[in-house]
Amino acid sequence: MANKKVNVELNMTPFIGLFALLVVMLLLTAVWNRIAALSTDTTASSAADENTPPPKKQVQLNVTILPHAIEMAEDSNGTRIPNAPSGDIDVMRFVQMLQYWKKKYPKRSDIVLNTENTVTYEKLIRVFDTLVGNEWPDVGVSTQ
Repeated sequence: MANKKVNVELNMTPFIGLFALLVVMLLLTAVWNRIAALSTDTTASSAADENTPPPKKQVQLNVTILPHAIEMAEDSNGTRIPNAPSGDIDVMRFVQMLQYWKKKYPKRSDIVLNTENTVTYEKLIRVFDTLVGNEWPDVGVSTQ
């Protein structure tokens, strides 16, 4: 009984339909992938752009946390605030500089926070919270 041969034909029609559908989906998504990869270079100007003045260069505001100090820089003009004698951040001087910057740049809310790998996470969060609590909500963090 085990030697009985079975003659069965496999119906290929559903598989052909499935592969046709997959090819169509591949072609449709390939077009969208190509559109998503288009360059968005806006440096080329048109005739309408010639009359508009170039945008003013904004001052880059940076706060850098070092193991023994905090450096605050407006582009190349920097101020170093050493840590308090206890080894912790001198929050009073730091807040004074932040308030000075807020008076000098009242419409700005962005600042870049730089740290070294040796700075503790606790210190990073403390400085971050101080920045947000003193009207600098757009903080970008850059670790080195």
